Amino acid sequence: MKAYKIGLVVLISFLVLGSCQKPKEGCLDPTASNYDPSAQYNSLCVYGDKPSTPIDTPIVPCDTCNTEQLQKIEISIVPMANGKRFYFGTNYKDDQQRDFQITFFKYFVSNIKLGDESVTKTDVADIELIDYDTSTFLGGTRPIYDYTIEGEVKLGMYNRIFIGCGVDPIWNEEYSPNDYPSDHPLNATYTNMDWTWETKYKFTSIEGNIDSDGDSQYDRPFFMHTGFSELYRQAIVQTGSGIEVKEGLTTYIQLELDIVKVFEDLDITTKEGQTHTSGAEQLEYSRTIQTNLAKSIKFVGVTYE
Repeated sequence: MKAYKIGLVVLISFLVLGSCQKPKEGCLDPTASNYDPSAQYNSLCVYGDKPSTPIDTPIVPCDTCNTEQLQKIEISIVPMANGKRFYFGTNYKDDQQRDFQITFFKYFVSNIKLGDESVTKTDVADIELIDYDTSTFLGGTRPIYDYTIEGEVKLGMYNRIFIGCGVDPIWNEEYSPNDYPSDHPLNATYTNMDWTWETKYKFTSIEGNIDSDGDSQYDRPFFMHTGFSELYRQAIVQTGSGIEVKEGLTTYIQLELDIVKVFEDLDITTKEGQTHTSGAEQLEYSRTIQTNLAKSIKFVGVTYE
């Protein structure tokens, strides 16, 4: 009787423990990549390559994979003349091999954007004043303007750079220099880039001297002060195989402007080299300058830091 009671207790304990044990789940399909022949309950079959993490693992968003993340870029428009880096006060040859030098060169660029293979354009900067004067501003501080354009854009590939040569016609017609802080390109306090006879901005201002008769003496000044909204020009700079804006790196895009080509189709030893954009004749000289400027900006390369 005692042995019977002991056996009954063991049997009941075995049944209770067995009833609390959950059957092993797994895939019982031999064609699945996660087939488990020891499983007792069929579930979670996967077909194709076996996942590196269990398929029931929660998916956590990747903060570092955000394609909307902005990254710094810097576009430089480096001046060149006769195949060399351009500097003020240095002697260069025009397309007729006459000696000339430039003493002043500034121009506005507006609506700077990067473009991809679609019609999408990404804003870089609204407006910048490009100034090739390397001297310091107010005797000791850094130059207020230079030849670089800074901005932030989304990560990705871009194959075109859009640069408006001049002041956007809306801002030019509005002409409200006092609405901007003193260090803004459209505040004319220090830039000398507005007209004294017209409430508009100068788009491009170039001044210098040329040896008109080949006697090794600069005997004629030239100046090109262009403006008016109808002279606003769009440069579309192709970048070859494209520019990749990468995560965690600043993208440095180098462009070049051929100074000599800006004067193409003009004889700057004549009245064609002296324009304030006043009158129909001077308007055409200024139109040539603005068109040449937009055509003479070329892509050189890209680096990262």
